[in-house]
Amino acid sequence: MAPLVDIPWVAGAGAGVICTAAAVAYEQARGSWRRVTVARAASWLSMTGWLSYTLAEGPSLLKMAFGGAIWATGAAVNIGMDRWGEETKAAEKELDRRLEQGQEIKGAQDAWARLLEDVCGIEGALADPVVDKWASGAGETVKVTLPAHLNIDALRGYEAALAGALHLPKGGGVSFNAGGPDVPRNVVFIALTRKNMMSGAIPYPKLTPTTINKPVGFGIIGNGAEAGLNLKDEGFIAIGAQGSGKTALMKTLGLGLVRCCDAIVIDLDTSAKMSAVFVNPYLRHGIGRPLIDWPATTEDECRLVIQAAQAAIAARKTEYADLLEDEDVDNLPARPDIPAIHIRVDETKSMPDDVLAGLDFIIEEGRSVNVRVSNTGLRATREYITGTMDELTPGRIGLRTNNSSELQMLFPDSGAPDMAIFTDPGTVAYMSTTKGPFQPTPAKAYATMAEAFTEGSDDYTRMQSLFMDAARQLSDIRPDMDPITAKAMGLAWSQRWARIIPNLRGDAYGNVTPDRMHESVWELYSSWETPASYDLLLGRATDSDGDPIAAPLSGKSADIPRLSEALIDEDELERAAQQEAAIELAKASQRPKSNDDLAIELFAAQGRPVKPSEVYPLMVRAGYDKSGRTFRDLCAKLGLQNRLVKGDDGTYAAVSIECDEVPDVGRVPGPEDDADGRGDVPHE
Repeated sequence: MAPLVDIPWVAGAGAGVICTAAAVAYEQARGSWRRVTVARAASWLSMTGWLSYTLAEGPSLLKMAFGGAIWATGAAVNIGMDRWGEETKAAEKELDRRLEQGQEIKGAQDAWARLLEDVCGIEGALADPVVDKWASGAGETVKVTLPAHLNIDALRGYEAALAGALHLPKGGGVSFNAGGPDVPRNVVFIALTRKNMMSGAIPYPKLTPTTINKPVGFGIIGNGAEAGLNLKDEGFIAIGAQGSGKTALMKTLGLGLVRCCDAIVIDLDTSAKMSAVFVNPYLRHGIGRPLIDWPATTEDECRLVIQAAQAAIAARKTEYADLLEDEDVDNLPARPDIPAIHIRVDETKSMPDDVLAGLDFIIEEGRSVNVRVSNTGLRATREYITGTMDELTPGRIGLRTNNSSELQMLFPDSGAPDMAIFTDPGTVAYMSTTKGPFQPTPAKAYATMAEAFTEGSDDYTRMQSLFMDAARQLSDIRPDMDPITAKAMGLAWSQRWARIIPNLRGDAYGNVTPDRMHESVWELYSSWETPASYDLLLGRATDSDGDPIAAPLSGKSADIPRLSEALIDEDELERAAQQEAAIELAKASQRPKSNDDLAIELFAAQGRPVKPSEVYPLMVRAGYDKSGRTFRDLCAKLGLQNRLVKGDDGTYAAVSIECDEVPDVGRVPGPEDDADGRGDVPHE
């Protein structure tokens, strides 16, 4: 267009030079590479030269076509240079970032080298440039390679000093790990917890069934992973001062154990604190069945546990020898039909000497047949923990102690953990010499009590009924003792509940009354025969000549039946008969019996007036569920309907179904005869 308006060629040349200079200045200001600036200037100068020539000579079609070609070429060069320039600048930035990062890494490596030299006296340590940041955001793990002649032992005891040098908060800290078997000896993983993960309370997770073949979880470590111990293959020792939370920890570990479908849990607990929350839902409220399989709360009961466990070990070693050979394994597998047996001892020092000697025997001999022992104590001295327990118990859990020397004795080869981590209740340091972690690792144990949470919160509400919910959800998955082991344990095992219930719900003399337990438990307890005495079972009974009386090999068992978890409709009761009389009655019926009909048939089957306590166990084994009404209420209802006749001595007899004859057991009772009144739930 310039030749058409008769612009002088000098003006065109001047404008082109000015534009070229502006383009060069712009590229210089952007910091473009030199080749970009040269390409930009060359394109402007090419256009300027063509414009000046055209203005001076006059326009023509050839000149215009040539000018268009120059313009297109210049545009293509500029666009290409723009793209290349942006990519080059991005590459330069990345290179600069990497150089800067490399300097930071080098600085961090130099800082770790100086830190380990200044604090630990180790020269020549090299930190790995890759830092493992924890998903929880609480810290990271640094891999450090020590000089070839050193290993993790060179760092033990420096946890607190390093934590102070790194300005880590209380509740945070430093811990060391040597890694797995493939890691060189001079490589150490240093875990840095930069936040106080030990403050507050962590609610116990869902009550999902599990297996003892997996680690039993009891808390959370700093990186967010679950803290757990392999209790199938090892026991543990938990040491802590009074008020440090040992009993609370044992409740948490107990929940982990009773969630296992292949583990029998036995407690030696003379204070009855550790076991109470696991058995009270059944004893007080009739829910499910006791989750702890044998809570021994007296010294003689503890002696029976030891005697039975020793017999179980001997029987399992001989009777399951063929199974071990067939499956080509050294240790007995743990599964629901052959459950592992875990014995927990609360406050070992409170146990009699003969019980402690028996525990040592079980620890030594029970490993191959899945009989394990775990202990708690106030101190880690021989006064509280025997030498056998100390030497043969791989799992260690340290709680707050009054003196760091106690933790030093608990972790003799690993170094005591920093006492500063024990800022809140539930804080522990744990390790396992066989399964790992192989160094004391800080962890926060799950809380199971409502008082640990804000009143009215969801966690507070859930913890209020946690053990009730456990009884409802886990009773069905709890295993029965395998017949071989149960037979070897004898009456010590089969009659345990007849001995234990008076200990748990009676007064100081073992007396027990109906008001101290749930109706259904009392009915069942009343139906059992008097168990064999402790003197007889423990071999202390003598005859008139002073000779010991041999303990009976068999007798009436006192088993707690499995109750149905689902509330079954009274008119459509599904029966699962486990006793011959109940089975025969069920086979004679064309359809499932209602609670009323089932009770009438069972009373009639006795052939004589009997008390409700004699019929109740048969009802339970035939599938009876109280369905909102106690069995006593059900009998009273049937009596008022003249389907059962109550005698003056509290017995009932069924009216003959064929001829409606009433047995001569006394007058028909009226409502005024029911001393306890009717149940709260209306009869349907």
